[in-house]
Amino acid sequence: MDNREILTRFKSGALDRQQVLAMLTGNGQAPAASEVPVAAEQAEPPPPADGFAVVAVDCAFPGAAAGTAGFWEAALRAAPEEPGGTEADAFDPAPLRIGPDEADALHPAERLLLHRVWHALEGAGHAGARLDALTGPDGEHRAVGVFTAAARPHTAALLSRVLDLSGPGHNVDTGPSSYLTAVHQALGALRTGECAAALVAGGGGGTAVLLLKPLAAARADGDRVHAVLTASAAGHPGRGTSADLRERLRRRASATAPVLDEEGAGAVALVRAVLQLRHGVLLPGPGRARPESWPAGPRTALAGVYEDDAPYAVVALREPPPAPPGPGEEDGPHLVLLSAPTPRHLAATAGRLADWLTSCAQAPGPGAVARELRLGRAVHDCRLAVVVHGTAELAGSLAAFAHGDAASAPRPVRDADLRGAADEPLLADGLPETRDYLAALWRGRRFEQLARLWLAGADVPAGDRTGPPGPVLELPTSAVLPEDGPKDGPKDGPEARRDG
Repeated sequence: MDNREILTRFKSGALDRQQVLAMLTGNGQAPAASEVPVAAEQAEPPPPADGFAVVAVDCAFPGAAAGTAGFWEAALRAAPEEPGGTEADAFDPAPLRIGPDEADALHPAERLLLHRVWHALEGAGHAGARLDALTGPDGEHRAVGVFTAAARPHTAALLSRVLDLSGPGHNVDTGPSSYLTAVHQALGALRTGECAAALVAGGGGGTAVLLLKPLAAARADGDRVHAVLTASAAGHPGRGTSADLRERLRRRASATAPVLDEEGAGAVALVRAVLQLRHGVLLPGPGRARPESWPAGPRTALAGVYEDDAPYAVVALREPPPAPPGPGEEDGPHLVLLSAPTPRHLAATAGRLADWLTSCAQAPGPGAVARELRLGRAVHDCRLAVVVHGTAELAGSLAAFAHGDAASAPRPVRDADLRGAADEPLLADGLPETRDYLAALWRGRRFEQLARLWLAGADVPAGDRTGPPGPVLELPTSAVLPEDGPKDGPKDGPEARRDG
């Protein structure tokens, strides 16, 4: 070893001062390769015993229909990845309150990401009052951190602005490990209390979306928990390999049960692990030619990207805890409020909900549906209100409204289009006196007054304090009506990257 290499190894930390002096004076030997220290991964304090809940998951990968249902079906068949549509053409800017000029300027990748993020949040009941209630350390509302992976520049800022989120925002690009590194950073922000929830989106070659919350908070809020993240690590192996980190996390994750290893593209590996834990089914993979039932007992998994001489990341997961029983259905009648950005969206969304209620083998009661629409959906300018006693009445009334046949509705459906209405609201929604007044109307079940206020522009759901939020009810998401304008967006290139 010549003097230049000795000094290089000293600067890298592989040799200490005494070893360097000994070798430069001819009194020492270079240490064996096994003695060269490995750069430590990014250390994190031990995670809380509860871990972190995945309360929303969505994806769009090549070779499968968009959404977790389509991806799961393709994974069960072990379908090979094939080039396919990524739903960039299905982008609907109206629910996101994006104007036509900005919509035209969005890159197709940004369109896809926004579409899947909105679908994930609304499907998990976090597009309205529940999202507003996520409070940060300084009392700010909608304190959701945004962590994007392998995305275009400023994508985290775009999501935060469009969704009106007040938490930290970071773009992560560490190559193949970008998505899992973004998850690792999101868990760090949750541990330190920087945000009440964390949105992780992106992935490269497709899109994956997760919404994460501390497990204790998720259970208290009635969220559906798809899986629990228990540990994570990210970093660079330096002169060593990722084997030590991999084995350490394997031991942590598999303390009580064998571990499922999912490797490869980080976003795909993590979504596969989450869905296998949620369904209790092992997908085809090494040693499994077909899906297998996952034996009962504590189920754990690892999702990792391990590449020597490259950034790595790994996330440990376990199965979700049993869901607590929800509250029973209250006696009717029930006030059901629905809104959408345009009359077409309102009719289409009412029709989707009516079809689902009619076809559902065990349809929820109208009280549960009404509560979920109040807590889980954003408030828009085109609105309807209907008072019903049963699920059949609700389904029939919504179907009649969707088809423009009000005369056949079992119960009267009233609607209003507030677009272009006066900026001055009927009630000042931000005042505590307004919230107290609305809360009194809800407690007294003054549905006629509440319906009139709702159709006049008041944020009536914000005043509902009639009880605990109850478990999230997964309703069909709002209708998507793709725009008719240009869908290609700006092309990649120097100007696009500069403006991105």
